[in-house]
Amino acid sequence: MKVGPVGPVGPHPIGKTAARAPSLHEHETGRPVPFAELLRRHRDRSGLTQQQLADFATLSVRAIRDLESGRVRRPRRDSVGLLADALRLGEAERRQLHAAGGSPADPRAPLAELPEPPAPPGALVGREAELQVLLDQVTVHGHRLVTVVGISGIGKTHLVLEAARVLRDRGWRVGWHAPDRDPCRCGATGPTRPTRVNRAAGTIGPGSVSGLGGTPAPAADVTDDLARAIGDRHELLVIDGDDPPGSGGVDVAELLRRCPGLRVVVTGLAPRHLPDERVLPLTATAVPAEAPDMDHARLSEVASVALFLSHIRRSRPGFRLRDDNAHAVLRLCRWLDGVPRALEYAAGWCLVYPPELLLARAGRDSSLLSPPTGCTCHNLLRSLARSVDGLAERHRRVLAEVADRPYWTLADLAPLVPDPAAALHALLVQGLVRPVGAHRPERFTVLQLVRLLHESERTLTGPLTAADRAA
Repeated sequence: MKVGPVGPVGPHPIGKTAARAPSLHEHETGRPVPFAELLRRHRDRSGLTQQQLADFATLSVRAIRDLESGRVRRPRRDSVGLLADALRLGEAERRQLHAAGGSPADPRAPLAELPEPPAPPGALVGREAELQVLLDQVTVHGHRLVTVVGISGIGKTHLVLEAARVLRDRGWRVGWHAPDRDPCRCGATGPTRPTRVNRAAGTIGPGSVSGLGGTPAPAADVTDDLARAIGDRHELLVIDGDDPPGSGGVDVAELLRRCPGLRVVVTGLAPRHLPDERVLPLTATAVPAEAPDMDHARLSEVASVALFLSHIRRSRPGFRLRDDNAHAVLRLCRWLDGVPRALEYAAGWCLVYPPELLLARAGRDSSLLSPPTGCTCHNLLRSLARSVDGLAERHRRVLAEVADRPYWTLADLAPLVPDPAAALHALLVQGLVRPVGAHRPERFTVLQLVRLLHESERTLTGPLTAADRAA
């Protein structure tokens, strides 16, 4: 059959014939026809080849083949619309084709809703400067993509939740998306589950994944769901823990393209390296300086100590700094580099061990780097290994070389790597090293947790294997 060389909606012999055939959309059993079969029937009835349909719909012939073979089960709404135009479908057929593809025919139809950010888990301690920087990046400077970067347990989620709370109080419409990045494999449930669309309920909520065995939906599907849910109803989307990007992740660049009025804040282990991305490295909280005598009131005002005390008082409400425990608390906060989750875990163990005994066990008992309650797969060293594994190979070698040194300078890296400044920048951004102190800003040191990770990998009795890292 000859088809006229007109555009995507040009005349070709189908028209009313398909519109009068309701049996086209049902199996003999009465069940709905899958999208692939429905599209193939419409094309056969029209007399078009796959190439001709691709030309009319301004799609690739490969896309038509993938759709008709079922390799693509959830086509994008705009692609289905182009196919319906090319096939000259009536309104009923158009709606049925969209329904078979899992998308509304009318972009103004009710869409799934994004959940609001949960409440922050308590007061934000020692992050006032970082919070103001994040708020200014979004509101004052108007940056559309801000990535908060740092190791697991550094407090990224708490920071963005507090920022979301402040912006909502100012009248901003904020959405929340938390992909499933929980590394736990022993059956415990993590704090967040994958955010996916529940089309029957008309909401985007936790727990739904596509595929067999809980396989995450492809990034294109997740991005499409979010873009349609956001529309013009949200000014800010917070994506927490979408790391690393890939299957089940979000194509942030595509999301920003499709939602021109949207701004996005992402938390992750490393920058995404997208155009116009602004990176906010989140480092450890301030630790107290070594001092033989320190006033207890002044000590309790240091950010890491204040955070440690707030956690320990949840299980020991009457705990106070005294002459017999203040030095141990100071040393614990320094030994843990002020990493918030490490301080939380250590404070939890203080129900069993007083700070003095906990300090004596530090470095010898790796279970102290896991929460007292719950599974040991939340061990901080396993989480930290993900950050180290994400480094470029040359930067991992640098980290291993300097791990045992008490401090070092940029000049010390020159014999180790061709681009020492770039290596130091990468390690600082991901929070694996830090300056020794404000009085010696040119000197740097590796986090104590990084040293413990390297020691564990050198120990024959219990190294972190590849399976441990994946666990």
